[in-house]
Amino acid sequence: MAGRLSSRNALVALCVFVAALGVWNVARYPPGDGYDASDHLAYADGLIPGWRLPHGIGEYYQPPGWYALAGAADWVARRLGAGEPHRAGMALGVLFLLGTVVLTWRIGRELWPDREWLAFAAAAFVALLPRTVQMATMFQPELMALFVCTLALWLCVRSFADRRYTIALGIALGAAQLVMAATLWTVAAVFIALAVGRRWRQLLVVLVLAIVIPLPWYVHEQLTYSGLAPFPRPPTPSARAGHVESGKAKPLWERRPARFYYGLGVPAVFTHPYRPSFQNLAIPTTYSELWGDYFAHWSWTFDPSAGETKPTRGERRQLTIQSLVGLLPTVLAVVGWLAVLRRSRRDPPRLAVALLPLFGLAGYLYFVVAYPSPDGDVLKASYMLTTAAGWAIGFGYALTRLRGKVLATVVLVLAVSAVAELPFLVYG
Repeated sequence: MAGRLSSRNALVALCVFVAALGVWNVARYPPGDGYDASDHLAYADGLIPGWRLPHGIGEYYQPPGWYALAGAADWVARRLGAGEPHRAGMALGVLFLLGTVVLTWRIGRELWPDREWLAFAAAAFVALLPRTVQMATMFQPELMALFVCTLALWLCVRSFADRRYTIALGIALGAAQLVMAATLWTVAAVFIALAVGRRWRQLLVVLVLAIVIPLPWYVHEQLTYSGLAPFPRPPTPSARAGHVESGKAKPLWERRPARFYYGLGVPAVFTHPYRPSFQNLAIPTTYSELWGDYFAHWSWTFDPSAGETKPTRGERRQLTIQSLVGLLPTVLAVVGWLAVLRRSRRDPPRLAVALLPLFGLAGYLYFVVAYPSPDGDVLKASYMLTTAAGWAIGFGYALTRLRGKVLATVVLVLAVSAVAELPFLVYG
């Protein structure tokens, strides 16, 4: 009982920290500084109250779910006379991050009820991951997609114990597809878990709801752009140059050089973890995006017109710290995820959680290979953000498998790392 109360108290403290940090960052982060911010702002402002979808420009390939919600929040804030109404849409990200932290904790408690601290470790991984903190601050749909996917994952786990959650699961999977295409990885993981568990009736209900709810959007995409691909964004001129030769598209496996897949970017990934270092190398760029600020949307400024501005000495020091801080949690998350994946073949609820990172990696790899770009700007860790709960569970599982002095040492290093990254998480 004492263990349960202490872990719950730790979760409450973690949520208070997430809320306070989120409010601080949203109040100070410029709405126009996020990834493709002007396009996201234009989409939301045009949709609410004008009910206009962007046509062939900006973020037109994105579903309208988050933009409708953010646009409505901005419209209300504007009517109330808020100084910068778009901060209302940004604040939604903080709420979605809080919800994701709690849901991740609940997934861990459902799957491993005898390991009190596994769930908290997983929740802390999500809460302190720099990429989630940054995206929760920006005017972006990623945090809503992460929340809905994590909700669907929890509902999937619960549906194996109580069939009454089946309809809610189908609705969540359908709604997720109206937020971002990357939520399809969660849909696939849930379908396979239900099939492995031979829950055929539940699978049929979930399948129907997951198809019917987003169907109008897919019909719109097909009629307007003649495409239903998970990432229907056509290549930009710069990307097109990477895989079109003499008017013919290159095969997928020829669009990236071999070094793109295996290059580690060492030692630059630790000494210079910012653009244009190790440009167009998948592993170091994605890692630096996950734990740092490779593309310069958070802690420093990159301006090619000014001679490719580099971080200051202090900014470079913090980015180096971030690369070092992320190493141990990443190793634990990957090792733990592989262990859960290996042991979940006969446990469908755990299988759903374990498959999500696998499908996310496959989808991310397909996207970054299919649409190469000279500056590597498609290598954004946020494209895999919907899989964060799966990696977090892997992190918690690996951590709770450690014992004795090894566990004490690892926990101490993680605690020091968390303190070291705090200046980076607080914007400005």
